[in-house]
Amino acid sequence: MKKYHQLLMGITLLLFGVCNYAGDAGAIENNDLFRVFIPNLKSGYEFSATAFYLQPGANNLGWGVITTVLPIPSPNWQVVTFNPDYQVGFNLGGRYVFANSGSDLQLNWSHLRTNDTDNVFVNPTSQWISPFSQTGTPPTPSGQITGVALLKLAHASLDFNYDAVNLDVGKFINFGSKLQTRLFTGLSSAWIKEELISTFRGFSLPILSLNNTSTYKGVGPRLGFNNSYNISHGFNLVGQLAGSVLYGRMQPAQYQFTGTSQQLIIAGIYVNREGLANPSVNQLVPALDAKIGLSYLYSLKQNWDLNFEAGYMGALYFNPLSSYETNTNVIALDTGSLSTSSAKHTQSNFSVGGPYITLSLRT
Repeated sequence: MKKYHQLLMGITLLLFGVCNYAGDAGAIENNDLFRVFIPNLKSGYEFSATAFYLQPGANNLGWGVITTVLPIPSPNWQVVTFNPDYQVGFNLGGRYVFANSGSDLQLNWSHLRTNDTDNVFVNPTSQWISPFSQTGTPPTPSGQITGVALLKLAHASLDFNYDAVNLDVGKFINFGSKLQTRLFTGLSSAWIKEELISTFRGFSLPILSLNNTSTYKGVGPRLGFNNSYNISHGFNLVGQLAGSVLYGRMQPAQYQFTGTSQQLIIAGIYVNREGLANPSVNQLVPALDAKIGLSYLYSLKQNWDLNFEAGYMGALYFNPLSSYETNTNVIALDTGSLSTSSAKHTQSNFSVGGPYITLSLRT
C-alpha cells in the first residue's frame, strides 16, 4: 500500500511542476508568458490507440503461510505473497474538437487482463504450508506428522480483470506560447475483478482449495486537467491528473472451499464443498489517475496530424475489493472442513501502473 501512495505522490508532484495534453498548440499570437487566452483549435476528429505495460496491485495478495517448526524452541512463520508481473493492456479513444470554441468531447476505454501463478514446495522434514486460518499442529512427540503439518505443496493463481470507460468534455486554455491546459469534467466508470485461488496438499491427501473472488462495478463524476508544455520542434512534455468518485455495487469474496481427506472418504464424502456467502453491497470508491510523458506531433499532408506519446501512467482505486474470511478453525483443517469460530472482514485498494505508448491520428 505504501508504494502505491509513493507512486501517486511522485507523479502528482511532477505534474504540478509541468503538465500534459499532447494536442493542438492552437493559434499563438505572441510569446508573452502572462497572456492567457482560449486557443482557436482546428475542428475535426481524433482517434488514438494506446498499448500499456501495467503491474496490478492490491493489499490482499498474501495467500499462505510457511511454518518452520525446527528448532523447536524458536519456530518461525513466513507469509507467501504474490508480486504480480507487468502485463500488456490497451486503451482506445476518440474525440471531436468543436470549431471556434476551444472545446472538445472525448471518449476512451482501458482494458487489462492479468494472470500470475505461484508454486511452493517446502522442506518435508521441518516445514509445512497452510492457509492463514490454521498454521498447524506440530509433529507428535514420537515424530508422527499430523494435522496441517501434512501439507507440503501449494499452488496459487491470481487473476485481475480491469476495464475503465471515461467520457468527458474539455476546455482549452493557453498560457503564453508554451503551455496549454485542458480542463475537463465528465463521467467515469470501472469494472474490477480479483480472483485468488490457492490449493494446499500433502504428498497424497489431504487436498484443500480456497477461492477468493471479489468484484466491483461503479460509475460517477470525474474532474481533472491535462497540460502540454512545448519544448521545441513538435516535442512536448505532457502530464495528466484526474480524480473521480464512483458509486456502485461491490461483491465481497465468497470464500469458496473444497476439501478432500481420508476421513471424508471413509465417511463416503469424496469432495466437501463449503463457503462463506456474502451479499453484494453499495460502495463509494474514490479514484485517482495520472500520467507523465513526452510527445511528438508530426504534420502530414492533407492537413492531418500524427502524434506519438510515451511515458508512465498509474491509477488507484480506494477499497473497491473486500472479503470475509474464516479467522480460526475449530476443527482441524486437514479433515477437509472449513469449520470456524470467527470470521474477519478485509478491504483492499486496487492499483495499476507502468509505461505506455500512444499513437493518435487527427483529421
